[in-house]
Amino acid sequence: MFSCKNKTCSFGSKPLLTVVIDTEEEFDWAAPFDRNSRSVKNIDHQYLAQEIFKKYNIVPTYCIDYPVVKNDTAIGILSEWAQKGECLIGTHLHPWVSPPYKEEVNRFNSYAGNLPYELERDKLATLTDFIEKRTGCRPVIFKAGRYGAGPNTARILKELGYQVDLSVVADTSFSHDGGPNFIGLPTQPYWFDVEGKRLLELPNCRGYDGLLAKWGSFLYPKLAGAEGFRSLMAGALVKSGLLERIPLTPEGIRAADHIRMVRRMSAVGQNYFNYAYHSSSLMVGGSPYVRNDQDLAHFLKDMDIFFDYFLNELGGSHKTPLEMYDLLA
Repeated sequence: MFSCKNKTCSFGSKPLLTVVIDTEEEFDWAAPFDRNSRSVKNIDHQYLAQEIFKKYNIVPTYCIDYPVVKNDTAIGILSEWAQKGECLIGTHLHPWVSPPYKEEVNRFNSYAGNLPYELERDKLATLTDFIEKRTGCRPVIFKAGRYGAGPNTARILKELGYQVDLSVVADTSFSHDGGPNFIGLPTQPYWFDVEGKRLLELPNCRGYDGLLAKWGSFLYPKLAGAEGFRSLMAGALVKSGLLERIPLTPEGIRAADHIRMVRRMSAVGQNYFNYAYHSSSLMVGGSPYVRNDQDLAHFLKDMDIFFDYFLNELGGSHKTPLEMYDLLA
């Protein structure tokens, strides 16, 4: 996995924000994984968020998977924005729809880090080369689909020339589902070494509010259990006002919750925040979080409200993952 070896980064007191989109096909999240589920109609709807990003001079990173790269319309939209400097393009590996197709399609294998080294590498190398061919630029930013980094992932990223990983989810374990366990890894950016090459980890943000927020990373996994938000203890902590975990995503979380979390975490010294969501949430019916026009309107409004707060009221600034790499190097 991505152990930090005490190389957590320091970058001053100004809050910094990256925006990363898991850019992928839309599919039924409750159904079994299906290699034939490859529709990427949601890419036609990304302009809705892109207009908000341009309003705040935010350059988002679209980490794209194989069905997106293969679709002429989808890759055309994203490549045009990238050529204009309006976005970056990274890599997002959904192994069940990414060749070569040698493994059984099931939940365990949906985490690419569970695959044998050779197969995980072949899938990521094929996707990386395909993105370079289709966009004219070789990607150096990676985010594992389903956050499925494994024991070989860092080595593979090093071999393929990646600089930034976005797969770690702070204070979270997916081991109950056969996935990775990230509990104990830093919540802030850190370097990790792979055979002499340094890669930067920008963890997905899970911040805290409540009287015990400062110690959330230590207390929450112990009190709420490995599955966190699923436990009764987590609900009791929230109701008591002691501790609440709030993911920095507009998927099911409102802007007011993000604002109080970021305000609290900034006050206790956490100054890097990674804002993320799935591209399918920009299309009504594309994900569980946006089922009708009203949901979509709330989704977009919450993005606008949060960015306005972070950049204009809190005094933070936006950085792309590559700008974070340069800043921290």
